[in-house]
Amino acid sequence: MEDTRIAILLAAERLFADRGFSVSLREIGAAAGQRNHSAVQYHFGTKEQLVEALFEYRMVSRNRRRLELIEQLRAAGRAADVAALTDALARPIAEHVLDNRGRSAYARFSARLMLSGFPVNPMSEAYTEGVAAVAELLARALPGLTRERMGIASLHMVTVLASVETRMEDPAFSDEQAQAAVADLMVTLVAMLAAPPASA
Repeated sequence: MEDTRIAILLAAERLFADRGFSVSLREIGAAAGQRNHSAVQYHFGTKEQLVEALFEYRMVSRNRRRLELIEQLRAAGRAADVAALTDALARPIAEHVLDNRGRSAYARFSARLMLSGFPVNPMSEAYTEGVAAVAELLARALPGLTRERMGIASLHMVTVLASVETRMEDPAFSDEQAQAAVADLMVTLVAMLAAPPASA
């Protein structure tokens, strides 16, 4: 039963990433190898509930990782270090992308969701507590940081990682190149967050 649920989640993640949220539950079930046309509905209910389940499947562990990184920064007295905080924001997703070549479409799914206007974007603390903690610490370290700038940085982060994830499906794109792309992302995120505010 659990294997079936995971197969459906992975198929949904890939199809949502590649084709958007117009894909049908029946198509997702077929991609997951399910002969019963109602299999996805049986396990998850609606498409919105399936997306929520995908958040739980991927983001709970990423949130735990982010909280762990924040605690390490606090213990080291680096809770006001903008570069270190930016790393704590991006590294949990970057690690997932780098560690799952060809086995995940998580970054692409997340980017598609951010850009789609799809009505489900769960805000459970199980998913977002770490992001909220980083945002609060960044706001203290960068008093001029606005929610708009934070949103732009988050979109940049997710779309760049989605691009890296896509490129990693090409065997010619090496792990070293992927790591270099992530390193460039970290630099650009810091520059984006710390840049002076737009003039009125």
